[in-house]
Amino acid sequence: MTTLIIGGGWSGLAAAVTLVQQGHPVHLIESAKQLGGRARNVSWHGHVIDNGQHLMIGAYQHMLDMMALVGISAEDAFDRYTIDITLYDTFFPPLILSAKNWLPWPFSLAWNLIASAGLTGFYQVVKLHSHSHKLLSGDDMSVSDWLLLTKQSERLIKQLWVPLCLATLNTPITEASAHRLATVLQESLGRRKSAADSLIPRMPLGDLFPIAAANFIKQHGGKISLQTRAKKLLIEDNKVQGIICQDGHKIIASNLIVATSPSHCADLLSPYLTINKPIEYPISTVYLQYTTTISLPSPMIGMTGTISQWVFDRSAQSPGQLAVVISAPGEHEKLTKSELVSLVSKELHHMLPYLPEQASDSLVIREKRATFACTVNIEQERPLSETTISGLWLAGDFVANGYPATLEGAVRNGQHCAKLLLTK
Repeated sequence: MTTLIIGGGWSGLAAAVTLVQQGHPVHLIESAKQLGGRARNVSWHGHVIDNGQHLMIGAYQHMLDMMALVGISAEDAFDRYTIDITLYDTFFPPLILSAKNWLPWPFSLAWNLIASAGLTGFYQVVKLHSHSHKLLSGDDMSVSDWLLLTKQSERLIKQLWVPLCLATLNTPITEASAHRLATVLQESLGRRKSAADSLIPRMPLGDLFPIAAANFIKQHGGKISLQTRAKKLLIEDNKVQGIICQDGHKIIASNLIVATSPSHCADLLSPYLTINKPIEYPISTVYLQYTTTISLPSPMIGMTGTISQWVFDRSAQSPGQLAVVISAPGEHEKLTKSELVSLVSKELHHMLPYLPEQASDSLVIREKRATFACTVNIEQERPLSETTISGLWLAGDFVANGYPATLEGAVRNGQHCAKLLLTK
């Protein structure tokens, strides 16, 4: 019988694509008007932009493979840049993470790091990275405790590890899981050079994977229903029977994959299973529109000692447009949108004086529950794909996989869940 998938984000779509590829009947439902989940489209003055700027790197192999499966060429979809990030600070000189020089990887990265942080700073980074293997074999701890244990300097903590932790885990270092940050560092910096590449999409993400995946699903006999919300699961004798939708109609299914946000999943399953609700943290994206001649010196830069954290050059999609990302809770949440735009614009002008003090136009998108907080021992709280109820499966980025909340993690979980289901 048909497998019903609740949730049309990247994880639910990945599960559906994997199933229909094997000839398995699928019906995917999504409560919103469009697919994509948190990586969906937003209209702004006649232009289509992302609901929030997403950081994607070359190490996202499952995501890239899934895109290739539905007919998306990575070469056509992304501009790929060798890692070349300058982190500006209000007190310290700029710190450079760049592999752009004549040396082979990873010496190219080391050379620029030594040039900007000195031999002492380079040694500290190497010490932390080499300690990650030992860390992962023992108990988890906070990122801040790990940094102290490996004797990281005040400068590196402020200018490198704090922004990297916020960008990858969306969690302050005092709460964040050192195990999860160590895994990210091993995946992105400890392997091939291309793993650390920045992938900048040439089109809004909602026009990228969700549309191609939907076409693939339909072409292979699957069904997709938008604006369809699951209200209640139908479970009898510990076996899935289907669901009741918000409008009262039933959808019968022998298998059910729940691929929604952690909080929605926990609420939906609460009569039958206990899913621990994680803390969920916000991400704010401030879009700034300048004249079409404005651009950054590189695809993205970092900023520390400021409200602004990461700035992306979106010229490939919209000339003169920048996206400023602010992860995790903070003082910025108390500011009105206009106050936040004004402050962020001034911070950028201070760091890069050629930028005007104020943008010509702006948009603030606040995703209040953007990701689960990647806290110490979070892996013990994350559920598995297979449940104790026959026919009930879980996907979504919160399902246990050893990685934080990313599009790569979402795709991995959707694909893994579908493959497990196919073996039963």
